Amino acid sequence: MWHEVLERNHFLISLYDSVPELKNVRISELDIHDEGRVVALLFDMPVYADNPPKKWNNIESNTVKVRIDFSAIQEMSLTSSSLDYKGNIDIYRDESELINIKIDGTLKAHIKAESGFIQTISSYYNN
Repeated sequence: MWHEVLERNHFLISLYDSVPELKNVRISELDIHDEGRVVALLFDMPVYADNPPKKWNNIESNTVKVRIDFSAIQEMSLTSSSLDYKGNIDIYRDESELINIKIDGTLKAHIKAESGFIQTISSYYNN
């Protein structure tokens, strides 16, 4: 699955009985840093956590937000057809061991990176 190719995925795995596929997710940010060598992708998980940490119970939340940082970008293409970014995200390693990130929806992107890791996971209330 998509999360297995990423470093620092332990917390994400602990949140879910089975980590869901990234289908029709809200994409809140796609940031390009360091002259295109780093890309940060911030999105909402399609379902709330099965096993949220106790501190999340103290706040009213219904959405899990994940930020993944990809580095040593080798290739990138990006188009959009809307200001409301939603789509399916597919993350996998190809035969040359590069991480491929494909987004297909109102935002279309294809990114190839040498590495990727989960930077942050948080929760919030999305009405």
